[in-house]
Amino acid sequence: MKYLTVSIFFIFFFFSFLQRHVYNYDFWWHLATGKYIVENKSLPQDDPFSYTSHETPTKRKSTILKGYWLAEVIFYKVYNLWDLRGIIILRSILMLMAFFWVFLTAKKQGSSDLLAIILVLGVFIFSKNTLGERPQLFTFLSFSLILFLLEDFRVNKSKKIFLIPIIILSLSNMHPGYIVCILLISIYLIGECILFLFKKKSGGSFKILFAIWILTAIFSLWNPNGFGAFREFLSAGKHIEGIVEFKPTFSVYASKIVPLDYSYLIFLAFSLFGLRYLRKIGIVHMALLSVFTLMSFIAIRYVIFYMFVSAPILAKIIINIKEERIVKKYFKLFKVREGFLYMITTIIGIFFVVNSIPALARYEFKADTTFAAPKDASDFLIDLKISGNMFNEYGFGGYLIWRLYPEKKVFIDGRSLEPDVYEEYKFIASASVMGKRSWEDILKSYNISYIVTPPLLPGGEIYPIVDKLFDSEDWVLIYSDQLSLIFLRNDPENISIIKKFAKDKIGGLNTIIIQASARATLNKTNPHYLITLGKTFFKMGRFADAEKAFEMAYQRDPNNIAIKEWLKKIREKNANKL
Repeated sequence: MKYLTVSIFFIFFFFSFLQRHVYNYDFWWHLATGKYIVENKSLPQDDPFSYTSHETPTKRKSTILKGYWLAEVIFYKVYNLWDLRGIIILRSILMLMAFFWVFLTAKKQGSSDLLAIILVLGVFIFSKNTLGERPQLFTFLSFSLILFLLEDFRVNKSKKIFLIPIIILSLSNMHPGYIVCILLISIYLIGECILFLFKKKSGGSFKILFAIWILTAIFSLWNPNGFGAFREFLSAGKHIEGIVEFKPTFSVYASKIVPLDYSYLIFLAFSLFGLRYLRKIGIVHMALLSVFTLMSFIAIRYVIFYMFVSAPILAKIIINIKEERIVKKYFKLFKVREGFLYMITTIIGIFFVVNSIPALARYEFKADTTFAAPKDASDFLIDLKISGNMFNEYGFGGYLIWRLYPEKKVFIDGRSLEPDVYEEYKFIASASVMGKRSWEDILKSYNISYIVTPPLLPGGEIYPIVDKLFDSEDWVLIYSDQLSLIFLRNDPENISIIKKFAKDKIGGLNTIIIQASARATLNKTNPHYLITLGKTFFKMGRFADAEKAFEMAYQRDPNNIAIKEWLKKIREKNANKL
């Protein structure tokens, strides 16, 4: 029965992973780079995709251009053979394999299959928001496999541990996340060193781990950038500002940009019990738990690694908890009824699988054109002859590279190769004015004649530049759909395009309404989408709808003074109409 239970849940995980469109912004520039490498049979030395990139080489530029090459080639080869269906299946397999090693690592702690699969279910619940089609998928798999090999060595002194340098060799050519894997190995090494020096234990394990660490360090340098990824990792600069995944986890939760993840909180709560069982858990596991818990606080992107590490350790903690006198009798009851519990869990798993089959049958393997991939806007631009350059939103850059290169190049994309260009991008996107220099001056300096952007910032507010473009007579809306807006400079050379494609302002405002409504439905804690929705309805004179939107925003954030002021303003308007 236990094998059936585990199999059913892994089938459910796989089906769930399949039912997510390709949505990651960065996937597309990785795909375009993979295509470039395959077609040119060489790694890019300079940035071929952006017209704002400088010729001066930098360590960051080299790391980004060359540091993912093997994963990018794999992505492109898979895409070339099976289109996005292949990418989605590859993503699902990589995540499933990562979970498999976490499951086996939990089993190494003496956990039952039932406890191990419940813990993996917790990891799965969190991971649904980290499924991006990026090279970090290979890091997830490698990290969980290395964790298993280290635990296998700790428990069984298995010689399989010598596979680790080979894993790091391949990963160092796929994703800079191999640094996190080296950190994992280092924690085990330090733990064994302490046991050797202070606990007077045999130094055999320490010597083997030290040899593995040295080999891993040497093999990790066998990549186009050598130590470059380490330098980049340790000197993360302004290019990460404003990117949600680099923000502290609880500040993201507090600002309601991302919904609170209860599986993560439950794991943290159980982790506290580790302090009670310090001696039984051991110094290595406590060090792992401490380091990766701290990392999970520092940035939300590291939470997935905390979940991978903590799941097996929590299995060990729970095994110790069941020996407590106050709960021991309940665990004995569970042991007696173990077969029944497996049967119930299997039935639940079967329900999940059966429930997911109809949605899977209707599922289309495609890009997420609702929130991430501006497909229709790209279709519109491909054959449109526009003089001058494009300014594009940061997230859109990757997809625009994939669809429009080499005929049209981007201003910026997720690689953010040039710090000064990124600063100019923020200046333009925020429609800023500093002294005598305005955002419009920068656009003119780059000969920018058209702007491609979604209407909303990641947090839910309207892009300030979008507001300015709507109100400016120097720019004309020529395209809008459920995701994208395209504005064209109102110049004589663009007059024929303007006459053919000029749109009413209401079309652009409808794009804001569609985006804000859809995102507010998905994220049921963020009030900013509803605030944006209310402001847009107000601008359109739809005061009743504006009031409803702000009332819903108030329910999500009753302490927000701005919401209260808007509600007062709108109710006065509605009262005057009556």
